[in-house]
Amino acid sequence: MPIGYITDCFLVLLGGLAGTALGVRLPSRIQKNLTVLLGFCSAAIGITSITKAVNMTPVVVSVILGTLLGEMLDLEKRITALFSKLLRRTFCKGIAVDMERFITVVVLFCASGFGIYGVLMEGMSGDASVLLSKSVLDFCTAAVFAVTLGISVVLVVAPMAIVLGGLLLFAGLLAPYVTPIMLQDFMACGGILTLAAGLRVSGIKNYPLANMIPALALILPGSALWMML
Repeated sequence: MPIGYITDCFLVLLGGLAGTALGVRLPSRIQKNLTVLLGFCSAAIGITSITKAVNMTPVVVSVILGTLLGEMLDLEKRITALFSKLLRRTFCKGIAVDMERFITVVVLFCASGFGIYGVLMEGMSGDASVLLSKSVLDFCTAAVFAVTLGISVVLVVAPMAIVLGGLLLFAGLLAPYVTPIMLQDFMACGGILTLAAGLRVSGIKNYPLANMIPALALILPGSALWMML
């Protein structure tokens, strides 16, 4: 049983519910400051992940090419439209949601290098320690975001479970082809997305994060190709 994966998803759900209940009791000033603080923490996690890179060149190339692809496909706009429809048709019907922040939350939970690295580790080796550590942080992250975004944060659990669950299932198939170096480079690539998310959350730089997601599909083959050169 994938204990780390289940625990992580459950604590995000729990954090979203707890933050929603807490949000109505906190002054708007504290809500705003908590969000900015969370952005700083996300940026710090991203920087830590980036330092894990063994080969920075394929990481940078993957981010550039992946983001160009995302820009051409206009993924941010498409994903925003999709989640807007989902929110209107679910328990958030009639509730105003800051879609810019919501998409940032989706990227943080679904495309975090730390999280994807943890899922791959559990799927390949059965070691859930990384995901169990991450789940504590994710509980706090979901709670803080839910303070300002409300119950809509709970909806993030669905794409998170699908994305990380799919990676968990395919991790066994990937295991013979993925080296520790490739995993480190992958984590660094996710770290750049996490850093960008932190800058966006804290209000330092607003960039369409969803357009960067294709980079995660390019980094593993890119890292492997670089090591063959």
